[in-house]
Amino acid sequence: MNKPDDQIAFLAPDCYALSVLFRFGDVVVAGFYEPFEVDPREMAVMTFDLPTYAEREAAAKARIDKAAIGHILGGWDLISA
Repeated sequence: MNKPDDQIAFLAPDCYALSVLFRFGDVVVAGFYEPFEVDPREMAVMTFDLPTYAEREAAAKARIDKAAIGHILGGWDLISA
C-alpha cells in the first residue's frame, strides 16, 4: 500500500464532520465524511494536466496547501491524521 506524501485532516467543530486531504505525488484525494458514517459523503480525486511530473507535483502541493488554508479560515479544527 502506498503511503501519502502529505495528509491533513480537519474536524468541523459545529457538526463534527470530517474532511481529509491526501497527496500521492502529483494526485490529490479529498474526502468529506458526515458524523457516524463509514462511506464518504463526497470524494474527489484531482489530477493536473501539465507536461512534466515536477509541474504536476508542484500543482498538487499548491492545491493541498490552498485547501488546508481554506479549512483553517473556515473555522475547521486541524486534527492529527
